[in-house]
Amino acid sequence: MASSPRQPRKSRLLRPSRNQPIVPEYIPWRLMIFTAIVYAAAGTVMASFPGPYWIWNLAIGGAIAQASALAGPIALSRFTWWKANALVLLALLGTSALAVALGIALGFVGTDNLDEIELMATAFEVIRVGLLAMVIAALGAVLSAETGDRLLYTFNRLQTTLVLAATCILGLGLGGFMGLLIGD
Repeated sequence: MASSPRQPRKSRLLRPSRNQPIVPEYIPWRLMIFTAIVYAAAGTVMASFPGPYWIWNLAIGGAIAQASALAGPIALSRFTWWKANALVLLALLGTSALAVALGIALGFVGTDNLDEIELMATAFEVIRVGLLAMVIAALGAVLSAETGDRLLYTFNRLQTTLVLAATCILGLGLGGFMGLLIGD
């Protein structure tokens, strides 16, 4: 039996010297900023209207669920069919939680005077508000999935989840602060 000479394994990442910090090759800053802006829009909507405070828990839980799922095609291709579909379900639940929180917050749009309410105007307002909540939640889901996929080129899955969740929560917080400034 002839043994083949061992080839040295090539590392995927070059190891820096002790004086150089480890810097990721590529971080999708534009996508992270767009993701934060969409979540800031959601935070602004939720803080601008006098909704219940528990909707913030729902929105933050939805953002964390979306970040944990990493439901982009690159992230899901690493799993079996069952695990990938479970992660997609988790992402859908997170998106639904954000949409419900936005819908509840937008449900407080209107007037205090019940004599001013007209049936057709109120119906169109409800449809418009519902569509706004769905569009913001859908944009957040698509952008967070795409950002998560791009971050996986640089970071491992746990690091990507943490960076993406921090971006989403930062966006919600900044949007909430802007909504409080607008509401006052």
